[in-house]
Amino acid sequence: MSPFKIEWYKTVLKGVGFTKKQGILRSSIILMVSVLVGKAAGLVFKIFLANMLGGTGMGYFSSAYAVFTPLYALCAASLTPAVAQLVSENEGKRLYSRVRGVKTAALKIFVLPSVLCSVVPMAFAGFITKRFIGNEGAAPAVAAILPCVFLGTVTAIYRGYYEGLRNMTPTALSQITESAVRVGAGLGFAYFLQARVYADFLDGKDIFGVHCASQSQLSDVSLPYIAAAAILGVTASEISSFLFMLIRHRFGSDGIAKNIRPEKSEVKEEGAKLLKLIVPISTAAIVSSLAGTVDLYTIIFGIKTSLAKDPLLYSQKYADIIASGVSLKELPNYLYGSFTGLAATVFGLAPSLCSVFGKSALPNIAEAWAKGDGEKVGREIKRVLTVIMYISVPAGFGLCAFSREILGLLFSSRVEEAAISARPLSVMALGTAFVTLTGAAYSMLQAVGKAELPIKINLLGAFVRLGLDLVLVPIPSLGLSGAAIASLASGAIMCFFAAGSLLKITSTKPSFALSAAAPIVGGAISVGLALKFRNTFANCFSNTVLVGISVNFAVISYIIFVVLLDISTKNRLRKEILGK
Repeated sequence: MSPFKIEWYKTVLKGVGFTKKQGILRSSIILMVSVLVGKAAGLVFKIFLANMLGGTGMGYFSSAYAVFTPLYALCAASLTPAVAQLVSENEGKRLYSRVRGVKTAALKIFVLPSVLCSVVPMAFAGFITKRFIGNEGAAPAVAAILPCVFLGTVTAIYRGYYEGLRNMTPTALSQITESAVRVGAGLGFAYFLQARVYADFLDGKDIFGVHCASQSQLSDVSLPYIAAAAILGVTASEISSFLFMLIRHRFGSDGIAKNIRPEKSEVKEEGAKLLKLIVPISTAAIVSSLAGTVDLYTIIFGIKTSLAKDPLLYSQKYADIIASGVSLKELPNYLYGSFTGLAATVFGLAPSLCSVFGKSALPNIAEAWAKGDGEKVGREIKRVLTVIMYISVPAGFGLCAFSREILGLLFSSRVEEAAISARPLSVMALGTAFVTLTGAAYSMLQAVGKAELPIKINLLGAFVRLGLDLVLVPIPSLGLSGAAIASLASGAIMCFFAAGSLLKITSTKPSFALSAAAPIVGGAISVGLALKFRNTFANCFSNTVLVGISVNFAVISYIIFVVLLDISTKNRLRKEILGK
């Protein structure tokens, strides 16, 4: 075997740079690449899936996630940052046996609860979907996704362990593996079942025990199971990520001597610390995850309530949708699926990309805070907030301005779903910076020992969102736009309290003009120029070409603005981002 092949083999097993600490920018780049790949793969997955399932099928798919997410938050969502923080603190003090003790304690404490949270709800999937969310057709999809609670818990522990050692590569590679399998298996399983069902229908066979007399009835009967097949692909992707982390840990290295092992007392002490740390973080994660559950309940419930009061109005408003085969009974699930499967999918891309900066900053800020280095803490916080603003603000403005065109381009075979999702997406897009800043602030609040604050802030945001949803969604003229307004309002409130608390606690004073006003002005100018270009040449190009040119025009305009800003401020912006 050649030396090249040997090195390649070692690299695959151990991960690139597995023994090196990674600074915030390098960590951010590594995570951003993996998140970019993951989100691009996820977007491709959702686009193809939505084009195949439509609003009704995506309603079942999204309902499964709405049930799964709070359970995952209970067991796993808070594990990665919590484990990363404790590992980082112990590693900074050179307490290497305790570094490994954190991982051991996490596995002992959380594996069994995650198994129970997977198995027990799976046995009652039908009851949960019928009695609690009013979407009985989602039962197969809910049952299919619940094993991910256990798989995600174990994976989260190992990711947190390596992130705490400031090695983002294992997380990045596992996320890329997970994304690739999700797209291949999710779409593959769904396409295979759809093709099989349609072939059986043409042969006159029963479909899942039901004789279907029309294609409309075929869709009603088969879509719950096709959505579940796509969810099985998601479960397969979690299995792949789970196995990757186990193999990586078995054959790779964490940079600590193999003979260093934690004492039982150290495992017990680190376990106690982990529980103390994770309770507020986990509670915050659960409350945060309830946003999707709130939308599931309030959108379906609100539209059902309004529909019952005035079915004629809804029959007229959604006449084209009903004519396509969607019954009034299925309309709430259809609208919910369109909102979550199209509008929310596209909206979530920018916040997900920006979230890596807060996540990658956590170990550095936690270590600096533990050492009492307030200057470094403030510098890291200003860096993260500045980068997020310069990415999220123009992204949100662009998405707001071109929502209809983007949805029409991505979901070309679902014209009706795209049309009803355009206005809600425009409203939500205005809150892109709010969502990204809030997520980053939560990570950094945890790093400075204030993990309880996100709980209170999330509860406030959840109550605001729930209240506005209940009031606005049943209004026929608003409907899904009411849910988008509720999302925007709650996001703004949470951002104000989260960022404000972080800056006050750490005595950090970023430049408002440079960090906030400048990206707002630059984003508005660049998107305004892009809109002017679109309107001027609307009759000269197809929608696809016009959107592509307009978006590129906006990006180039914004880059020029940022470069000129940096030059005019004598490289202050560059120093703010690089921390020099």
